[in-house]
Amino acid sequence: MFKHPFPTRWQFYEHGLIWIRQTSRSLRRQFNEYLMGAIKSRGPPAPLFITIFLGANDACLSLSGAMVPLEEYEEHIRHYLNTILDDPATQETKVILISPPPVNVPVPVGEPLLDNPDAAIILRSVASQSRGHRTWESKRTYAKKIVEIGKEYEAQTSRVAVLDLWYALTKSVCRIEGTTQDDAFYHLDIDEMLPGSGMPGAKPFDKGYFTDGLHFGDKVSIPFSFLLSFLPPFQKSLIQRSGI
Repeated sequence: MFKHPFPTRWQFYEHGLIWIRQTSRSLRRQFNEYLMGAIKSRGPPAPLFITIFLGANDACLSLSGAMVPLEEYEEHIRHYLNTILDDPATQETKVILISPPPVNVPVPVGEPLLDNPDAAIILRSVASQSRGHRTWESKRTYAKKIVEIGKEYEAQTSRVAVLDLWYALTKSVCRIEGTTQDDAFYHLDIDEMLPGSGMPGAKPFDKGYFTDGLHFGDKVSIPFSFLLSFLPPFQKSLIQRSGI
């Protein structure tokens, strides 16, 4: 196993390269100067795949809006994708885009008041303007952007695939008796009560999904086998190269 001297920012593994604790903006210079440079200096074989899992920090809200504006975020993501796809040193490398996950916003107090129509309107209005719910919405917007970009590249090349982690995690805890999870997601979305949204009537994620509303708990992990199972276009070539 080879690790770059900056383990808190990225890590090389035997079959892939993972970047962590970055925004798409803060990674840009380091990607160009260090990550691609390290791949070239190490020589073949190129990383089996590169996982791009950015957006959780970009979507966080400051006083002026998202930490990295959506248009800039998209530009950075496309830069990383195009560089990996076009550089001779990574011609054999696959790229896996993973959408930023949701957050787990606490449900506001006053749940009994939902039985009062006038009070329910006020509660929903207040909750929708809260920082927690606006952050939840921002994360969803950035997740949708990653999926949009991923689908575009999937249509152009077999070297890119996208995993919608935001949707997968949210859907996994959507439950309405007598319905499928897909139907439950649809109805809860229409009613503005998706899990983790912090809206009145919404359920929080089950214990173990998040440790603090943002960071993953024991119930959330993305092992290599999980990625393979969700990315069928990659399975054959990845298995052949990795010897799994």
